[in-house]
Amino acid sequence: MNRMPHPGRRRALGLASGVLLGTARRVEAQAPDPYRIVVPFPPGAASDGIARLLADRMLRPGAAPGSGGTVIVDNRAGAGGNLAGAQVARARPDGRTLLLTIDTTLTVNPHLYADLGYDPEVLEPVAVLGTFAQVLLAHPSSGIASMAEFLAKARQGGLPYASGGVGTPGQLVMEAFRLAAGLPAAALVHVPYRGSGPALTDLVAGNVPVGFLAISGAPEFVRSEQVRALAVSSAERLDTLPGVPTLGEVGFPGLDMEFANLLMAPRGLPPGLAAGIASQAIGMLREEAVRARFANWNLSTRAGGPAEAGEWITRARPRWGEVVRATGMQAG
Repeated sequence: MNRMPHPGRRRALGLASGVLLGTARRVEAQAPDPYRIVVPFPPGAASDGIARLLADRMLRPGAAPGSGGTVIVDNRAGAGGNLAGAQVARARPDGRTLLLTIDTTLTVNPHLYADLGYDPEVLEPVAVLGTFAQVLLAHPSSGIASMAEFLAKARQGGLPYASGGVGTPGQLVMEAFRLAAGLPAAALVHVPYRGSGPALTDLVAGNVPVGFLAISGAPEFVRSEQVRALAVSSAERLDTLPGVPTLGEVGFPGLDMEFANLLMAPRGLPPGLAAGIASQAIGMLREEAVRARFANWNLSTRAGGPAEAGEWITRARPRWGEVVRATGMQAG
């Protein structure tokens, strides 16, 4: 038979329950928010991979800027990076919410979109974490095996080229090259894809003849002669494609174009915090395992802190603004 507790015991139990509940609420209130690295690309993209490498190191006890805890990689694809940028811009400037993106989110989108959904000046540069070039690729069925043959085909008009979408590095580099080469707008026809991966897949299949594309995966396609590499957009030849000349070497000196992975935060971080986060992020690039991952993604390990990231944006934004205006490029 169940017996009711003595009134004094009931009061003691109630008091104990209240103390436990109050303690639980205080612990919950004191528990810090998780760190969040927002990436404007789906899982599998190089930027996503970099974010996950960084998240793993932020989880280590004693690691700056925190001492362990929860780190979330939040993939917010859409609107060319604007959705992710807006989410981080609205966050508290406490270092717990970061943006890991390609620089075009900050250097191209302000020219490409009438309304970004946020003010990009609200974001504070933290670090440069690797740079990458584009490679001019041609399918063998195109009959293009050199830059001279590419230019000859383009001058005939209507040559389709693949890119990862409007305002992406592939379109930007191709259109900047077209302007430098003095080709009319009708020379090339843009074929945008939902990402550089699908664009490269279709080019390798021969469904589109050419494209300036990121080289992740491209070296193997070039070595197996599934595609031909005509030139790289960087100032120097790439370690993964040492036999492929730069644009400068094929007659376009000074036309070097690279892109950077940037780490950003809401503006107004406490003094020294951006430098601390940058130090941790850049430090991981000294690890052999991380360097191997970057090489696999065909990224350089070029890196820099808040000043270098800010300088990259300041230098690239007007350059791409000129290309967007000259070509009439518009976001869909």
